[in-house]
Amino acid sequence: MDWKNNLIFGSINGAMMAILMILNVISEVTEVGFEVAMISFLAVILIPPFALKKAKPDETSLIHLIPTAFLTFIIPVIGAAFGGPDMGPEWLVLIPLAAVGGAIWSLPFAGWNYFKSR
Repeated sequence: MDWKNNLIFGSINGAMMAILMILNVISEVTEVGFEVAMISFLAVILIPPFALKKAKPDETSLIHLIPTAFLTFIIPVIGAAFGGPDMGPEWLVLIPLAAVGGAIWSLPFAGWNYFKSR
């Protein structure tokens, strides 16, 4: 996997997670109960890596996407979601924030692939 693909798919992974998190908040599925909230959070974390792997099997790696998804969910996505205001257009800021977070958490994998390919 190319180091550029690591950064690109890490960003796409983060943006997809943010969209799913916004859908979770809009649908109020997290207010049903603790168990349902945890399952929905796990779905937000795991759906984007597996969807990207299914879409581009030769260009992506689950070894890269799953840890990136967990780290992106913890820092930029869930932090911004808990600290955000009531549902409004400001929630759309979460998408580029998560995309940047996904790219940042992909940097170690991109660096590894860059130096491995040299």
